[in-house]
Amino acid sequence: MRPLPVRTAITRTRIIDGSGSAEYAGDVVLEDGLISRILPAGAFIEDGDTLVIDGSGLVTCPGFIDMHGRSEPTQPTGPAHHAALTQGVTTFVLGQEKLSPAPHVEAPESRAPLDWPSVGQYLDRIDEGTGANVACLVPLGTVRAVAMRGVEGASVAEMIAAQAKAIADALEQGAVGMSSGPEHDPEPRATAAELEALGTAIAACGGYWSPEHDPHHGTVLEAVAGSIAVAARTEVSLQLAHLRMDAGASPGTVAELLDMLDAALDAGVDLGCDSHPYLEVPGLLSSLLPSWAREGHTADILARFDDADAVARIRAEVQADPNIDWKAVRIASVGSARLSMLVGQDITRIAAIQSTDVVTTFLRILGADELATGILHRTGNEENLRAIMGHRSHSGSGPGVPVAAAHPGTWGAFPRFMAQYAGEAGPMDMPGMIHQLTGRPAARLGLVGRGLLAEGNAADVLVFSPDVIIDRATFADPWQPAAGIQHVFVNGVAAVSEHLPTSALAGRALRRSAKGRTQST
Repeated sequence: MRPLPVRTAITRTRIIDGSGSAEYAGDVVLEDGLISRILPAGAFIEDGDTLVIDGSGLVTCPGFIDMHGRSEPTQPTGPAHHAALTQGVTTFVLGQEKLSPAPHVEAPESRAPLDWPSVGQYLDRIDEGTGANVACLVPLGTVRAVAMRGVEGASVAEMIAAQAKAIADALEQGAVGMSSGPEHDPEPRATAAELEALGTAIAACGGYWSPEHDPHHGTVLEAVAGSIAVAARTEVSLQLAHLRMDAGASPGTVAELLDMLDAALDAGVDLGCDSHPYLEVPGLLSSLLPSWAREGHTADILARFDDADAVARIRAEVQADPNIDWKAVRIASVGSARLSMLVGQDITRIAAIQSTDVVTTFLRILGADELATGILHRTGNEENLRAIMGHRSHSGSGPGVPVAAAHPGTWGAFPRFMAQYAGEAGPMDMPGMIHQLTGRPAARLGLVGRGLLAEGNAADVLVFSPDVIIDRATFADPWQPAAGIQHVFVNGVAAVSEHLPTSALAGRALRRSAKGRTQST
């Protein structure tokens, strides 16, 4: 049974409403899952039936929205989402990763068959119990897999039409859009005709397309220019996921990138971008293979590791790649429990322990883990990160890695935005940063009655101490909850109370409906 909200008043608090407007003092009353009233500071009169929280010195704002969440598709119901909620995240978007939660096409080997073959059925299961609100994207690879069912031997045009229908069906059932990017290797790159057909189908349903740059296929500038061109031709809304500069980008390139975004916005392209507040980014270890070595299915790739000529060619090309710094490639997650001791270690250290060279170690790990190994690698620089963060189209996001992965952003990304990049420490003031983490992503998602602290909106509310909020998770100890998060409410139910998670399952599945509006049902 869904937990019931308790009438609550947060009094004499600093209100930052998520719109970017200046803060003001007031009393916030939560009732029946909604923000029922916002009163002048001190105007609320205690009645004995209301839980009163003294908000003096605390900031009350909408709950944060993570545009790049991560889930375990085999466990759709019952998650308390402590890692998200204890950093103030009340809503997140799934489906940026290769392993899509829905629609389910074929049960992975060694796993029990799943029973949510459609997006609608998956969202129904989410509604059975979730700690935070959930919306979902459908990855391009999943769209292709759904389209292939029953159309083997079809022409290219027929296959593209089947893909357009697959994504339209997913959006009609509640998905918010489609993702694409490097996590989908070793799938072939999308053709211009494919992207235009899919973009047109997504635009017709009011969804958005969220591509992520693949560093193995051109520069960031080239990727962004291509995505903008598709958006301009199809009128699809564009959300550039985890936007950041290449490691080897020349000075001034970030200014060229931001000018490109401004020109597109001024030309009428509905465009946004997001990033997380770390230079270390998640990916797959297999992404460091040369592109030819990543072609085909998993079995095809693994077979190359037993071919001496193929291994020699991989070794030569990897060693010549100036963008690979093995000391900066850290194992973040593994598919096989037998390799769990590698998590948190860089490839150079593992090679030293194994008394071998880094390329041999690299291929050994890939083979033993059947390409499932997740990594963190350093890219860009702090100056460029801040420049992108300060752009008018930017929204904050988490790193998009599994909770078990060794990335501190899983537990601390959003407090890090506040502690290091808001106010005097960063490129914007606190209301501006909170807007990036609440109102702006809510607008991209088309959320109805969420993302802003306003009367009548859903009571997804965060109360934090601005003097204390900070991320405590580090790469050495990445599973530490943040400091300064006092209270978190999801649909009016306390999800975090006095710093501690309650494990209440008050979240809802958020479904896109007519005209691109996204709401719970």
